[in-house]
Amino acid sequence: MRTILFKTENKIEHLSEITYKRNKSDRALWIIIFTLLLLGTLMVASASVPYASSHYNDGAYYIKRQVVFLCIGIAIMIFFSSIPIGFYKKISPFYYGICVFLLVIVLFGGFSEGVAKRWLGIPGTPLSFQPSELMKLGIILILSWYAEKSYNQNKGFFKEIVVPGLLLFGACGLVLLEKHLSGTVIIALIGISVLFIAGTSVKKMAFSYGLTALVGGVIFLLTNSYAMKRIESFLNPNADVLSDKWQTTQGLYAIGSGGFFGLGFSNSRQKYNYVSEPQNDFIFTIWCEEMGFFGALLVIFLFVLLIWRGYNIALRASDTFSSLVAFGITSQVGIQSFLNMLVVTDLIPNTGISLPFFSYGGSSLVILLAEMGILLSVSRNARIKEI
Repeated sequence: MRTILFKTENKIEHLSEITYKRNKSDRALWIIIFTLLLLGTLMVASASVPYASSHYNDGAYYIKRQVVFLCIGIAIMIFFSSIPIGFYKKISPFYYGICVFLLVIVLFGGFSEGVAKRWLGIPGTPLSFQPSELMKLGIILILSWYAEKSYNQNKGFFKEIVVPGLLLFGACGLVLLEKHLSGTVIIALIGISVLFIAGTSVKKMAFSYGLTALVGGVIFLLTNSYAMKRIESFLNPNADVLSDKWQTTQGLYAIGSGGFFGLGFSNSRQKYNYVSEPQNDFIFTIWCEEMGFFGALLVIFLFVLLIWRGYNIALRASDTFSSLVAFGITSQVGIQSFLNMLVVTDLIPNTGISLPFFSYGGSSLVILLAEMGILLSVSRNARIKEI
């Protein structure tokens, strides 16, 4: 195991002079989570009004739904935080199998929003969800379970690279078939980060997984013109800002017009049918317009705090599985949040990546809070300094 994550009993004994919490979830993590939820909910309330008014004749349409899912998500987070981490270890293979099954089902029975067929409806309800969101947690659990089970033994190329590679790229392949490139990239990065911390050879991963990702990415781009078009518009500074780069350009206008201190809460101009669906992937641009440069720094700081606290929990977790799960969940939030910020600031090609805790989305918010509940569960038996 890599020494940056896993510790020895001697080190634990050496730290015994410090007061640690036992059987209580991490207070600091709770505070960070609820602060992000509060700011995110306020921004959905502000950013969504014009779009909701013009499309649903109800300016509160999105925020009312978001609050309902927020309450459900918080209840699930609290419940999941009380479940011993051993339960999640036991169900890891089963949960991963369910995720794979749902990813197969969505290819035949799912429905599309745009070019991507990635949604499944819940029978008897108007609700829907993306199985790829469930797989983000699924890949964390299965690779953590596999690494603890197999990496303590002598491992050859098959056990170290082939088996986890099949688990990871099998999931990525199914998500890619949905034409969900951003989801594929995020799942791949989460899986590779977990395997890296578990002790998988970097050279072997770089060659085997890098080659696999390169071939898969090239095939996808050559067979999906919309994805290639987005890359071409990103690389072309003279692209038509009235079509190909409309959303990105309007998002940059929103960020720039915010200045250092912002226009004030609810005073965004770009949310009035300039930034497309401002309550979703580009909500950070509206935040920057209303709260300014210092408001943007605040959000980035909160995400960095959450990542630091999550990695601290992973570092001091009671066992390998718990450590890897905590690291994987924290990495997911970090990867997704900073990829979103790179997209909206036009530093990488535009693709649909939501901002955790901020972007509107019922099922994604509930799943995110369920993951936070698991991270809090890990913190119950982690040797974390009392705050």
